[in-house]
Order: sequence, then C-alpha cells, then structure tokens
Amino acid sequence: MIELVPLLAILLALIFLRVDIAFAIATVSYLWLFVAGESMTTGVTRIFSGLNSFVLLAIPFFLLAGELMNNSEITDRIVRFANYTIGRIRGGLAQANVLASLFFAGITGAAVADVAALGSVFIPAMSDEGYDTDFSSALTAASSIVGPIIPPSIIIVIYGSVTNTSIGALFAAAVIPGLLLGGALMVITGVLSVQRDFPSHSPDVERSEVPSLVFDSLVALTMPAIILGGILGGIFTPTEAAAVACVYALLIGGVLYRTLTGDKIIDSLSVTLERSTQLYAIIGFASILSWMLAKEGITRELGAALVEMGLSPAAYMLVVGLVLLFVGTWLEIGAAAIILAPTLATIAETLGIPAYQFGIMFIVTLNFGLITPPLGICLFAASSVSNRPVWGISKKVVPFYVADIAVLLAIIYLPEITMAFPRATGF
Repeated sequence: MIELVPLLAILLALIFLRVDIAFAIATVSYLWLFVAGESMTTGVTRIFSGLNSFVLLAIPFFLLAGELMNNSEITDRIVRFANYTIGRIRGGLAQANVLASLFFAGITGAAVADVAALGSVFIPAMSDEGYDTDFSSALTAASSIVGPIIPPSIIIVIYGSVTNTSIGALFAAAVIPGLLLGGALMVITGVLSVQRDFPSHSPDVERSEVPSLVFDSLVALTMPAIILGGILGGIFTPTEAAAVACVYALLIGGVLYRTLTGDKIIDSLSVTLERSTQLYAIIGFASILSWMLAKEGITRELGAALVEMGLSPAAYMLVVGLVLLFVGTWLEIGAAAIILAPTLATIAETLGIPAYQFGIMFIVTLNFGLITPPLGICLFAASSVSNRPVWGISKKVVPFYVADIAVLLAIIYLPEITMAFPRATGF
C-alpha cells in the first residue's frame, strides 16, 4: 500500500493555498499514479470513466436554464412578489428574503448564485430600513443553501450519478427537507424580528399590479414543476427534463417577457460553458482520486472500521454528518460527493438506511459547509456583496445554523421526511 498521508497532506495544502480544486486533485492523483508505478494513461481512462455517464449531461442544461431565467430579469419579479405577499408583517423584508430564496432555488439550484442575485437586492434594501448589515448578509447566506437542495439541483445529479441512485427519487426526496429548511429560517427570523423590533415593510405595489405579480411568480415556479413533474411522471429523464427547462427559459425570456436579448443568451452560454467545464474537470479528476482510495483499500478499511463500531443507523448518520460538516467547509461539494459518497452510501445500505434518506442527509449536510466558518464560500459571497467582514457575518449566522441543524436531526430521526414523497410518487 502506498503511503497516502503525504499525498493527502499535499492535497490539503493546495486547497488551503486556494489552488483550484480540480487542479489540486489532479496534482495529487497523478503524483500517486507516478509513485505507484501506474501508467499515466490510467489517469485518462479513469477520467473518461468518471465522465462517461448520460445523466451528467443534465448539468450544463440545468446551468443554462438557470442562467437564462436569471438573465430574463425574473429575479426582480420574484423579489417584488415576495415583498408583496409577506413584507407587511414585522421583519417582513427579512422574511421576503427567505421566501425569494425558496422561489429562486427552483430556478438556479446554486447557492452562490442566490447570494449574488438576491443579496445585491435585499442587503442594501434591508440596510435602508434599519437592519444590521451583518444580519442581512448572514440571512442571505443562510437562506441560499436551500438552492442546491430544492430541485433542480446539480449536487443531486452528481450524487445520484456516483452512487447509482435514482435522481428522480432524490429530487422528490429533497422537496420536503428543502421546504423545512426554508420554514425553519422563517421561524427564526420571526422570533428575531419580535426580539429586535424589526420594521414591517410597505412594498411599493399598486393593487392593479397584483395580477401580474401572481402571474410572474407562477411563471417562475412552473419551471421546477415541469422538471420534477416530468421526471416523476416518467415523461422525461433528468437530462431530457433539463433540456426542456432550457427551452422553457428561452420562451419565457425571449417571447413572453422579451428581456432575453441575443447578448444575454451569449452571456448565458458563456457562463454555462465555464461552470460546466469547471464541474466536469472536478468530476473527472476526482474519479481518479476515488479509484485511488478504493485501490489502496482505504474505502474498504474505512467501511470495515465503521461497521465494527456497531453503530446504529442514526448514530452512523450523525458520525457521517460531523465528518461532512468539516469537509464541506473546505472541499467543493461536488468533489466531496464523488470521493466520499460511494463508500459511505454502501455502508449505509449495509446498515439498512434507506438510500434516499441517506442521500438527502449527505447532500443537506454538505451544503451546511457553505455557511460554516472559516471557509464557507457563501459567507465570502455575502461578504463580497455587502462589503462586510466575513467574521462579522459568521457571528450573525449562528441562529440560522442552529435551525439548519434541527432540520438535519429531523431528517436523521424521521425517515418519512425524505421517504414520504418518493413513496407517494412510485419510487
């Protein structure tokens, strides 16, 4: 067995030096191939094997659909609807922030995109109404993690691909936990609003505008309904559903609203190409690392050690949750899923844990890393938007983090939260 500690130390060092995660993994993987005396062509073979999956074609389509909808200026319409429906209560603008994230989650499925799009609107608006800017930034970051959970979700596609789990079933299983996360954040916001005497919000909306606001919100929510309904109804595969979502976004932006110009379409394609390339590079190189760990027997030994501990299903998920909370703070969640999910999901299966329950627990916990100091990427995104220091935002995110952990514990101890919807839809 090749000594892996130095190689993994190099990987950690490269990550903390802010080397792009794909190149950090590639460097370590090819170093291992060299030390182990493996042919360099083995790396190419493993990369191709990791990417040779039809379902992974859904990634660029989902990314493109989200970019097209975002460039169709649907964000402003969602914000106005959220303000109108819930803004009048105490702390209404803060509540509207969370509600808008729930709507936005069904469009982009990306946490950082949520922070960038909604944060640029809500953080200044909340500051103008007297909210603490650190609190506004923390709320925006905390609510953004709903994005990668509620379908469509890139991380669910990756997880389903590497563990051979039905992506449609995972989409169904993620709906209730995603809504619970949003609801928990709204409860915490409501409590803080009373304690801190947050103001109510008077949205600048004429009564005559209400029908158009309702229509716009339905237009936005139709896209995730098409995706989820089409997959669960057996009409589309996940990849086909993603392609249909792109066509829908083009029709909405280019025909209905006429806000999607040629330049915006080109910009959407450019961003999609860049982000897809980054994700595919991570997936490909992480496939070498995953194979390397399996070949060296690390995954087998880890599995045996965990089984020998005699953990109950709930205790096993708690241990995995603690590991993922740490890993998610510094490792890109797609790479973490590729490296860890196959082994951990196999062990979960031997313990009798339902595949969809474990999968959603895995995905939800990894996303918590996005708002966990010191390296939570959404904290840095919120800091960039608000021009506030990360540590100040981190302190204000604590109450929301507690709410997130409560939902995670519910997922672990109440399997029906993740199993009810997939079972009802035939999975």
